[in-house]
Amino acid sequence: MRAAVWIAALAASLGLTSTAQAWTRPGHMVTAAIALDDIQRRRPDLLPQLSALLEAHPDRGPFQVAADRALGAERSRRMFLECARWPDDVRQTPADHPPRHIAFSAVAAADAPPAARKAAAAKRGTVEGEALQALALDLRTLADHNATAGERAQSMCWAIHVLGDLHQPLHTATPYSAAFPNGDPGAAGARVRDPLGGGIISLHWLWDDAVNRSGRIEDVDRRAAELEAAYPRAALPELAAPFDLRQGPDAVWRETFAIAEAFAAREDIPITASESAAPEIAPAVWAALRRQAERRAAIAGYRISEAVIAALDATAAP
Repeated sequence: MRAAVWIAALAASLGLTSTAQAWTRPGHMVTAAIALDDIQRRRPDLLPQLSALLEAHPDRGPFQVAADRALGAERSRRMFLECARWPDDVRQTPADHPPRHIAFSAVAAADAPPAARKAAAAKRGTVEGEALQALALDLRTLADHNATAGERAQSMCWAIHVLGDLHQPLHTATPYSAAFPNGDPGAAGARVRDPLGGGIISLHWLWDDAVNRSGRIEDVDRRAAELEAAYPRAALPELAAPFDLRQGPDAVWRETFAIAEAFAAREDIPITASESAAPEIAPAVWAALRRQAERRAAIAGYRISEAVIAALDATAAP
């Protein structure tokens, strides 16, 4: 059975857990490392302001742990990487806002039966979740010189986190298929065998872990450098137009959702909701997944840089 087969193909773009988390914490750290490298190259004059905002974040614990005993630029770098993962670190606490992590719309998988296709069509164009609205609000807050430093710091963390999330194709889609005729938000229910460990994981984790599986600073920096070398800014046509603080969130979502739709028609391997029947990922599919995941992470990093620069410049504007 080709249940939700497109998702496996979205093995070139996928993976979600039941909590629809998008990139893992190490993945978010990589996008943040790429963003900070880009800011350092393009606008080093903004680094003191960026460091001051990070120091003003009201939730001091995670940032102090991340910084450890580092000082100066290294302290700021570690805190910026923590900023990108902070919305995941505060899950199931009063600071958590689950709807801000998601922006799902319905797609029909290649094997979707008629009833499932009809259900998907009925919901087409409707976006579930608050990620787009929240991202727009957080960018406005970051750019607002009347907001407090603490408010701007929290909004910056949410903005760079959610903007990273929106580059994951399955983070924008709820596939309807033979295995999931009522929809599977973010493909969180689909199960596959981990190509690296052999265990059973969700497609969310397969996607996330294709970018980076280690939260060690040295590993994060190494992966960021590898992706920047493999996908330099100038080689990415998606970045031809600069990120717009007002229109950017919706534009990124549409770009990513189009990728999800394209992969929905593919039938590379069968996907199931059953852990006992979870398929192995073919080497060629796994290689395609990793390439697409890395590319999307690189684009996310550069766009995070653009968004932060634009917001900080707006703050300074008269």
